[in-house]
Amino acid sequence: MQTAPSRQSSSATRGRRARRAGMAVLAAAALFGAWAAADTGRADASRPAADPAAHGRVKTEYGTPQRLGDGTIRVYSQRRGSRPLTLGYTFSAAALRNLPKEGDGKLCYDVNGDGTVDRATECVDEVETALDLPKGFREHVGGPFSWAQLTWDPRGHPPEYYSVPHFDFHFYTQDEAAVRRIRTGPCAGLMNCDDLKTARKPVPERHMPARYMDMGAVVPQMGNHLMDMDAPEMNGKPFTETFMYGAYDGRITFYEPMVAKAWIEGLARGRAGGCEPVKQPKAWDVSGWYPTKYCMDYDRAERRYTVSISDFVHRKATP
Repeated sequence: MQTAPSRQSSSATRGRRARRAGMAVLAAAALFGAWAAADTGRADASRPAADPAAHGRVKTEYGTPQRLGDGTIRVYSQRRGSRPLTLGYTFSAAALRNLPKEGDGKLCYDVNGDGTVDRATECVDEVETALDLPKGFREHVGGPFSWAQLTWDPRGHPPEYYSVPHFDFHFYTQDEAAVRRIRTGPCAGLMNCDDLKTARKPVPERHMPARYMDMGAVVPQMGNHLMDMDAPEMNGKPFTETFMYGAYDGRITFYEPMVAKAWIEGLARGRAGGCEPVKQPKAWDVSGWYPTKYCMDYDRAERRYTVSISDFVHRKATP
């Protein structure tokens, strides 16, 4: 009669020990997770930034809203400490209604010298909106991105395959004051002739993503546009969305998802959003966080679109 309780006690003891061992493993895992979440925010240069859900609280912050169509647009960011996760534009569905049907007339040049400006032939047919980045992103993440500029092209622009209404979502690494000094003039694209030469100064091969080329698409107060020769529109298909790099004076100066208005509107009609890879160069001339994807989506409940760059990786400068 004494042996049965003894056997029960031994079994219970083993169970308690097993539970304590399991709890110790869980505690160690939690401690390791807390330690990992408290790192400095530096990513291994060979990997994209980690999934934010695995590392605690993510801060979503916003820049100053600007008027667009019947709605508004602003820049937003998501970060964990000093590690950026997403930097993008967010705009209401109403922002795509009643957009300007012609350019704002701010970038013009009297090419023929007759004392007047012909809006049809002597002005860049676009509307520009400068936007600030969220304060938290500027203060905690730092460079290389410092401001953003949305460009609305109501009739598109050359080359011919881009002659559909579309948006240029610029993320600039070049200082805004320097961009504003890229002048209009009588040369191609209504460019100042000296600034056109500066804009087309070759970017070092190591800083150029594979298969990107200078096609001479230079715009005042913007810079040169380097185009992906593998993009569908470069290979006989209609333009829907693409990714461009910008350049000036031999340096990469902006990152740009360029998206047809109709393609964006298709997100609200049921076409799935998602991300595309951003081709990477072999080296970077400025240290900082750089995206490896660009994305677009539509929030049906909020009736809001997003166009963003994401999956940032920290790169060290290799001039």
